[in-house]
Amino acid sequence: MKFDDMLYGMTTLIETHIGSYVSQGSGFFYNALGEKDPSKDSQWVKVEGTWLVTNRHVALPRINDTEIIPDTFTFNLRQIINDEIQWLPITLSKDEYLRRLKVHSNSIVDVAVIDVGDLIVEQIKAGISLMSHAGLTSDNLPQNSKLPINVGDDILVAGYPRGFYDIENKFPIVKSGVVSSRWGCNFNGQPVFLIDSKLFPGSSGSVVLTKPQYVAVIDGNLMYNKEGSYVFLGIYSGEPIRQNAPIELEDMTIIKKDSYNVGNVWYSTLVPDIIANGLTITC
Repeated sequence: MKFDDMLYGMTTLIETHIGSYVSQGSGFFYNALGEKDPSKDSQWVKVEGTWLVTNRHVALPRINDTEIIPDTFTFNLRQIINDEIQWLPITLSKDEYLRRLKVHSNSIVDVAVIDVGDLIVEQIKAGISLMSHAGLTSDNLPQNSKLPINVGDDILVAGYPRGFYDIENKFPIVKSGVVSSRWGCNFNGQPVFLIDSKLFPGSSGSVVLTKPQYVAVIDGNLMYNKEGSYVFLGIYSGEPIRQNAPIELEDMTIIKKDSYNVGNVWYSTLVPDIIANGLTITC
């Protein structure tokens, strides 16, 4: 599958409703695969579950610095109708959403997963023509890739910043950048690394991947992959912000905030950890 088609299949636009408040964000799909039967000559592997991955602050928006459970949560699949790509929205009620949502045991970790596998299967069984639905898997995790990752490596970030994207083709906005902190280290003690990439506001929940490589040296040999090989690095979670000392002007207080023009990315290894050991949220 071409890399462009993979981005079609793995990314989605998210929307939450809390009363009259509407928030949009980005997400992507991760497939938990079963073990391949070595006795069978087949490329088919059972998908044990499909999870929608996003930021915790997208899944549980904060209003007045308080985490709120949405009244409804909507994600989108792509369907083909009369040769046109259209969104197929899937909306969850609060109770159903809470039943499917998992977060990390450490509330600081800004990653959440939602179990959506059966919902996708329902659409397929109903005869809905879904467009190239795909998802990342454990094969795409850094520890399972032969591609090395180092500071300065090229990366791509794909998402739907504040609902801005190619509406006609339903394709996400893709931005480039580089790994800008030491790979494999927890930046300031958190399972986060930094990327040097000036992103649009509202890009939270976007998937971060290495730029596809078509030629690489692996185990001392020059290798070629016509579809491009990439690694799932993590989940984008906004920019570190520096808050300056307040400036007092008569009856007005001005607080200036500066950006470092880098982005926080939570390591991809958190996703299978949350799927296996994550916590549910109660009202």
